[in-house]
Amino acid sequence: MAKFTLYIKHKGGSKDSVDKAVVLLKTYISDTIAKGTTFDSSDVSYVDDSTTPALGETDAVVYVVRNISKSVISSKGGSVAIAESNTNILGLTDLNQKICEVYFDRLYEGSPKELAGACYHELAHIKSNMDNSMHTNQDGFLKGSPDYNGSPTDSNKTFLNKHIGRKVKQNAGY
Repeated sequence: MAKFTLYIKHKGGSKDSVDKAVVLLKTYISDTIAKGTTFDSSDVSYVDDSTTPALGETDAVVYVVRNISKSVISSKGGSVAIAESNTNILGLTDLNQKICEVYFDRLYEGSPKELAGACYHELAHIKSNMDNSMHTNQDGFLKGSPDYNGSPTDSNKTFLNKHIGRKVKQNAGY
C-alpha cells in the first residue's frame, strides 16, 4: 500500500489561515482514505511559494492565491471567466492544465474552515477529472454551492476515495 499526499502551495493570503486549514485537511483526507483500500496513510503538507515538492504519481497540489488577479490558471493561459463573473466561487480547477486553485480574498475573514473545504472540493475535481458535472447529486463539500461549515459528508468521502488513487500529472512549480 502507499501514502497519498496533498500539498497546499501558499502563494498568497494569511499563512496562519493556511496552516490551520492544513490541520483540518489532515483529518479530512485521513477520514477519506479510511473509506477504501488504495492508501494506508496520508499527509497534507504546507508548501511555501519558493518550494517545489516532488509529486508522486497520485499526489496532488492545490494553490492558494491571494486573489483572482494572481491566478495560476490564468497565468498559464487558462480561463477564470466563471470565477470572474461569480464572486461566490472560492476556487477553480482547470482539468486541461491540471491546476487547482483557491482564492484567499473570497474566504469569509480568511476562514481556515472555508479554505480547507475549498481545497477538498478542488481536489475532488482534479482527482475525479470532472468539471461542474461533479456537483450533480452531491451534498456538503462537493455540491455546486458548497457548505464548508461542517466536515466532508460520508458521500463526499466515498466519492473522493473512489477517485483519489487516480494518477494526475500536476506541476507543483508554478
